Amino acid sequence: MTQRSGCIHPGRPHHVFVGLLLLTVAVTMFLGSGIPAQARSPLHPMEFSPEQVLEFAHHLFSEQEYFRAIGEYQRFLFLYPDNPQAQNAALRIVQCYYRGKRWHQALEAVNAFLGGYPQSSLHWEARFLKARTLGELGRGEEARKEYGAIIEDQPGSPLVAEAWYLIGLSYAKEGRWLEADQALSQVGSEELFYARAKKVQQIVAEESEAKRKDPSLAGFLAALLPGAGHLYSDRPRDAAIAFVFTGAFAWATYEAFNQDHEGLGVGLAVVTAAFYGGNIYSAVNVAHKYNDREERRQQERLAPYGKISFDQPRAPSVSLSLKFSF
Repeated sequence: MTQRSGCIHPGRPHHVFVGLLLLTVAVTMFLGSGIPAQARSPLHPMEFSPEQVLEFAHHLFSEQEYFRAIGEYQRFLFLYPDNPQAQNAALRIVQCYYRGKRWHQALEAVNAFLGGYPQSSLHWEARFLKARTLGELGRGEEARKEYGAIIEDQPGSPLVAEAWYLIGLSYAKEGRWLEADQALSQVGSEELFYARAKKVQQIVAEESEAKRKDPSLAGFLAALLPGAGHLYSDRPRDAAIAFVFTGAFAWATYEAFNQDHEGLGVGLAVVTAAFYGGNIYSAVNVAHKYNDREERRQQERLAPYGKISFDQPRAPSVSLSLKFSF
């Protein structure tokens, strides 16, 4: 009994150590619960004001980082949907897609803007941008309807002169010279776009006198006389080649039959028919190429007058401003 009470138990210091450790942890947790979260974690996420988020998005836009800017504008809309600048940010997203030449995304974004902000003060600027986007998608008739709505509903707006100008330009690009001239004439002499409208009207007057080649007529002339269709399309060298080769084989065919070389005559007749048919086909094709070349030339003349850019934002408040560049 005495020996048992006098024994040294090696496990006791271990139990004491564990108890002290648990007490230390409990005290630390108790004290830490009263410390603010910001003080406990020096690595808390940095917070930005709405103005800072929007300003950074504008900076990316000004640096032509359009798709990065879209992400920042979307961040702003997600964090601050009720901010007074939300509609401006939404319209900037449309501008970014437009400047990035993502026409389909731009159209989706502008439709979303018009649906989400039906009473926005930027409504007509958005409609104007929608018309521009439709024009880039080759949907000229729909674009002109949008411009027409602006002209009808906003008679005193500065956008009206631009709308008439772009209606005329879209008609010119389609080769509808009379409608183009009529629309461009609606731009008043006191308007900013008057000088540009006059330049486009001059191009319209010149191009309306330019003649197109009728492929059917080219084929008919080639059938009457090999080479005549090419000559009609201003291809004298091709006309000479078609005339000489087709004529030579026709003469050789005649001589072969005239000298009773029927087998040779049949072979030469087949070759002559191939040259004759190829002459007709080529004449039609050359007329189409002539017209395509003329259309490309016209589009190149008109292209500088359709370039448009947006003023780069320098402040959190965004206003849509459009200008032409040459």
